[in-house]
Amino acid sequence: MTLTNKLIMKSGPEVGKVIQLEKDELLIGRELINDLIISDPEISRKHARIFTKNKKLYLEDLGSTNGTFQSGKKITKPVELKNGDLLTLGKGVVLEFISETVEEHPAVELPSDEKKQEGTKQVRKTPQVKEKQIKPAGTKTADKQPKSSTKSDAPLGIEKLRNTPTWVIVLVIVLLFLLVFCVLPMLIIEWTDQWCNFFGAFFNQIQPGVCP
Repeated sequence: MTLTNKLIMKSGPEVGKVIQLEKDELLIGRELINDLIISDPEISRKHARIFTKNKKLYLEDLGSTNGTFQSGKKITKPVELKNGDLLTLGKGVVLEFISETVEEHPAVELPSDEKKQEGTKQVRKTPQVKEKQIKPAGTKTADKQPKSSTKSDAPLGIEKLRNTPTWVIVLVIVLLFLLVFCVLPMLIIEWTDQWCNFFGAFFNQIQPGVCP
């Protein structure tokens, strides 16, 4: 009997994906350094982790922006995982935790006569199996390569824009506003010598007779 633990993505960018929990620690987040990478704007760079302690699995939030939930309850400290728990990351990513026991069937030894016959059958069938598998394997690999490159390119450009600090965006907007509504009008007035036409009354109050 062997105990296996896994996660199944019920909602998110890769619905149906199965993640085997074989390591003592599984990091979840949007950055490439995580063990489980989820390309979703609701997921933080380092969102949560699942770790083993005293032969039990625990879920811990790593200070994420949108929070981590266990069966609908937001967690603020490590909580033990139970079979069937629904783990919600942010608002749109849901993972189901499955813990099950798998029976291991011992190998049955065949009599010597059956072993010889089985060995003969395997030798005869081996070339046919290889011939059937070679072509489909090459075809599938060629088809999948462009798709994988397309998926990996798109999120990277969007990711750079989302990671731009808010103050930088605000500063750029303010500079553009000053350039369009302050600097450019002043330059146009200076080039056309229209100071007295636009601000004659103001200049005459400061120094009478400056503008006709």
